[in-house]
Amino acid sequence: MAIIKTLDSRVGIEVSYHRIIGINLNYRDKKAVLCVASYISKEKRINNFEALEVVDIEVPDTDFELFVGEDPRGIAYLWLKENVEGFDESIDDLEKVEEVWWLENLIKQN
Repeated sequence: MAIIKTLDSRVGIEVSYHRIIGINLNYRDKKAVLCVASYISKEKRINNFEALEVVDIEVPDTDFELFVGEDPRGIAYLWLKENVEGFDESIDDLEKVEEVWWLENLIKQN
């Protein structure tokens, strides 16, 4: 899963494909941190280019309970779209990129 939305990176280059590559849940301290990687495009991600930008986004303590007992990844994407400026009105990409890349390489080899 990923989010498709054109945004400016910190270096001024547009990125349009964003995916959560890590979720850190600290149950003792009730802290959640989402690691989001942003790529220039979905095509660059499929072709194994590195993310242009990777940022950690801290979830407020008051929202920690949203992640408990649920699918943290699904909740994380919903939380980003509802709470992080720029991700509103974005499009969900439900396609599994890893499967697409694997199939394309298999076809090329045959």
